[in-house]
Amino acid sequence: MSLSEAAQTAFDTWPEWRLPLNDPPTIIRRLTGGLTNELFLLKAAGLRLVLRVNHEDGESLGIDRQREQQILDLIQGKAFAPVVFHCDATKRVLVTEYIEGYQWQPDELADPLKADSLVDLITQIHNVKQGVPLFDYEAHLRSYWQRLLESDQPFPMSALKLYKNIEAGLPEFQGAIKDPVLCHHDLIPANIIEQGEGQLVVLDWEYAGGGSALVDAMGVARYWQNPELTARITDQGVAEETQQLARDIVNFYEMAWLLLR
Repeated sequence: MSLSEAAQTAFDTWPEWRLPLNDPPTIIRRLTGGLTNELFLLKAAGLRLVLRVNHEDGESLGIDRQREQQILDLIQGKAFAPVVFHCDATKRVLVTEYIEGYQWQPDELADPLKADSLVDLITQIHNVKQGVPLFDYEAHLRSYWQRLLESDQPFPMSALKLYKNIEAGLPEFQGAIKDPVLCHHDLIPANIIEQGEGQLVVLDWEYAGGGSALVDAMGVARYWQNPELTARITDQGVAEETQQLARDIVNFYEMAWLLLR
């Protein structure tokens, strides 16, 4: 299989992987990748692995690879995290175990037990608090807005109205996050794998960071079209104005991401 220059560079890091390897891994096949990555299924040391090669333009969509590497180091050993065998943000490479299991589907929460499992999973993630690198919502959204303004592509007035609704409140919202928790920020069905014993493993920690559980909860409720999830995940004492701002932050984030990709 021919590899791009970036993929070959990433593959050639194999002597540095935390595995007993005397020979290069075997490439089984290319996997369906995202907008910011190439993915390959490998075999090495009797294991199936996933090699992820990061594209250079990931930063344009707000991805901080150094922050992601810190978080992956932090959550190693957690039941919800894949095992990482190598991660080097500077060389744009990540090697993890291949997670065997069932990838959740958009209608999964029709089963109340699955909804309970999702809430429990998010609670486990949010319980990680010490040493989590901060996610700056204000800087992130301002960057998205600036990129929209600089883009050659037109964007809808709804994006302008939504950003203007949240712009003034962003500094106070960010400043109010005194006790950040680990937030995944992208708990869509494609990123959740259910293993045979029912354990849920979460993929793609590119947008994770220490942030607001409310923003994470609003995002989950939006992705799964299930507003009740927000109340189950967050403190009931949050003012409605703050909830609406968090909701608008998620809505603008999603709209801008779709326009910029």
